[in-house]
Order: sequence, then structure tokens, then C-alpha cells
Amino acid sequence: MTDEVDEAQARWRLSRPEIGDRLPGAFVRILRINNLVRGLTDTALSGYGVDRAGFEVLAVLARAGEPVSPARIADELHLTRAAVTKRLRQVEATEMVRRRPHHQDGRSVVIELTGRGSATVFPALDEIVRLENAWLGELPETDRAALDTGLRRLLAVLVEEEGKRAEDG
Repeated sequence: MTDEVDEAQARWRLSRPEIGDRLPGAFVRILRINNLVRGLTDTALSGYGVDRAGFEVLAVLARAGEPVSPARIADELHLTRAAVTKRLRQVEATEMVRRRPHHQDGRSVVIELTGRGSATVFPALDEIVRLENAWLGELPETDRAALDTGLRRLLAVLVEEEGKRAEDG
């Protein structure tokens, strides 16, 4: 079975023969899958009045079970503070979250789910789980297990690399 990545690699080998078989398709496929999943989940989540970015904020709050700081949201989603501010403005506009003063430090704020946010995040999560299981269900169980194991190992390698780069400044 060949796909669009195989075809692109074949074209690269024609224009740059010295590359040979060294061009890994895995990362191109990961990026393509990411784009497809984001688009498909945005479409599914639109029925809940939220996109994937907003859903991720709601999910952090739902998992925490208590109000959290914008910094914690940024850390959990691996985003800059500015990116979180943008996302928070978007979900605040839908009245799914609200800011309130931190109970110990009135200079800072925490973010909490509203009733509307709670009523949205759990059915939306069920829809995401249903979609992801349907997509993965197209693979044999052994492939799903190998994919999960391989991606976990690759993620660990990249997280370690990121840590080294941060140390090197």
C-alpha cells in the first residue's frame, strides 16, 4: 500500500538521488495526520460550539477538577502564555469559562469551567473518543499496540532532545 508520502519521497529521489532511502516518511505522516485530525475534530466539535483549541482548554480544566492558573494551562498544553491568553478569550466569549481572582493572591486570576463549559466538555470528549477509536479501529490490534508503543518511545526521544536544547540555551 502506497500513500501520498511515498509518492512525494519518490519524487524527491528523482530530483535528489543522493538522498536515497534516508528520507523518513514517518514525520511527514505524523504532521499530515495531525492536520487531518485537527480538521476532522474541529468539524465534530463545532456542534458543541467549540474548536479543538478551545476544547483543549476545557479539557485541562475538567481534568483538574478545580480552577487553575493560565500558566498551568500553558504548561499542560505546551503553549506560550500569549497563545493561552488568545484561547481563553475565545472560550470566555462562549461563556464556557470565567476568570476570577485567586483566593490567596488577588493580583492573579484562576480560570474555571462554567456550567455551560461543564455541560459541553464531557459530551465533546465522548465525541472525540468515539472518533479516535473509530479511526484506530481500522487498524488491527497489533498495529494499534505497535503504533502506541512506537509513538511513546519517539515522544520520549524528542522530549529529551528538547530538554538538552533548553539546557544548552
